[in-house]
Amino acid sequence: MHRLAALRSPLNTTVLGIAGVGGLIWLIVRAAGDTAGQYWNPIGLLIVLGGTMAATLIAFRGRHLLSLLSSLGALFEREPTIRHEIEVIVKVATLVGRSNVRLAEAEVAKVERPFLKLGLQLALDSVPVEELMHVLNWRIQKQVERENAQAKLLRTLANFAPALGMLGTLVGLVNMLSVLGSGDLDVIGRGLSIALITTVYGVGLANLVFRPIAIRLEQRTIHRVALMNVLLDGIILLRLGRSPSTIRDTIDTLVADRVDEMGR
Repeated sequence: MHRLAALRSPLNTTVLGIAGVGGLIWLIVRAAGDTAGQYWNPIGLLIVLGGTMAATLIAFRGRHLLSLLSSLGALFEREPTIRHEIEVIVKVATLVGRSNVRLAEAEVAKVERPFLKLGLQLALDSVPVEELMHVLNWRIQKQVERENAQAKLLRTLANFAPALGMLGTLVGLVNMLSVLGSGDLDVIGRGLSIALITTVYGVGLANLVFRPIAIRLEQRTIHRVALMNVLLDGIILLRLGRSPSTIRDTIDTLVADRVDEMGR
């Protein structure tokens, strides 16, 4: 059995994090005072964002980008639970124990989650346990690969953004040096401004946007895989003919188990 503990849904911190980033920007602008406008440079922002997006389009296929966009909404949702799915497994086990196979199949047909539906159907079809585990573990692995690809894309964005910021810095320095001999301080100042602000944009986007979202998606994947493994354990117990009470107690233990196994 997989001894993975499925965490309960914590307070969603995404909104708090966004508010924190907004507060940081406000502090920076407030500290700049009358010169706050120097932090807004459309050309520098276009160099960083446009260059990052262009590099990403070259590095990844369109389906990866669409998959990422579809998953961003999950950042504002609470982590999923499997309370309803546990009840479904127990109910199916009860019906099977009473030899009401048709009612059990009707119950399985109403299941919405593809992973649970497939697993219950395999169990009702008396598929060997080894084959059942192979199929469902393969589904778990494919889920991990899909979601890790999304996090990898964001980490790539986090690597591209500072590099493009440095490109903007070099462009600004070249422009500044080209007019350095003329002594025109206004032109030199504009070139130096672009040179510095693009680095700020690149570092800020990488560490306040792209990398935190990547970490959040990775944590989401870990949680979802833990839940899928708990469901897998319940399906295996059903296939082995365990009683509904045994199935419920075992799954409840897996979900609620927070004991440090190292005894700290």
